[in-house]
Amino acid sequence: MITERIQNQDIDLLNELQPPGWEDIRPYFYYYISSPSCDPIKISVDNKIAAVGTTIRHPDTAWLAHVIVHPDFRNNGLGLALTEALINRLDSEKIKTVYLDATDMGYPVYKKIGFEVEAEYIHLDGDLINQNLNNPAAVIPFQEKFRDAILQLDKQTSGENRGLILHDHFKSSLIYLKDGIVCGVYFPHFFEKAIIANDPEAGTELMKLRMRVNNKFRFPIENQSGIYFLQQNNYQKTRTSRKMILGIKREYSGEYNYNRISGGIG
Repeated sequence: MITERIQNQDIDLLNELQPPGWEDIRPYFYYYISSPSCDPIKISVDNKIAAVGTTIRHPDTAWLAHVIVHPDFRNNGLGLALTEALINRLDSEKIKTVYLDATDMGYPVYKKIGFEVEAEYIHLDGDLINQNLNNPAAVIPFQEKFRDAILQLDKQTSGENRGLILHDHFKSSLIYLKDGIVCGVYFPHFFEKAIIANDPEAGTELMKLRMRVNNKFRFPIENQSGIYFLQQNNYQKTRTSRKMILGIKREYSGEYNYNRISGGIG
């Protein structure tokens, strides 16, 4: 069994590990390889990729993402070995909290290591819907003067300092303003098309934009206004997943999350 960093030439081979029902995992790994915030690794057995995963680091927190074991190598302890390897590669002097979004299959492994359930994510699917906004003038393209307000809103939402990973996506974001104040932001080109908002009107109006191009929403179950809005538009709950934590707990406002960035970032 060999553990080493994933290289570009490995990515097409990851198709063999693709879990049913997941988005194509390969574009994510291109991002992980190129990002200085990520550390994607593989475990190989007999020259075959048996397990993969990555860490995504912020200044003092990190996420584990796309922790996947090849179907031919399951029930051999590789999920546990991979998870422990990812955690051990983090700088424990800097990273005091580690998160992940657990599937039913991974949950027992993470619990064994010491992860605890912090929150529940609801998954809702429906049809693409083209609704007009109540106040289209409230939505504007990104302006540099609002950067700090967006970062503050994101920190309130997540409890983390995610500025490094958001940096490349500010210019394509859309901002919802009320009386000149940032109440919400939509990242239409970042993984699962994230939305954060501290105002239910801002959040649901930005959801309307996202519903035109994506019919799947995933966010913390605390966001009752988001759930109600989607159910009013005939979206149905498909499943839930668990946000798990290892280490120091942070203050966060899950009700501000109207769609996560991804399962590996929150």
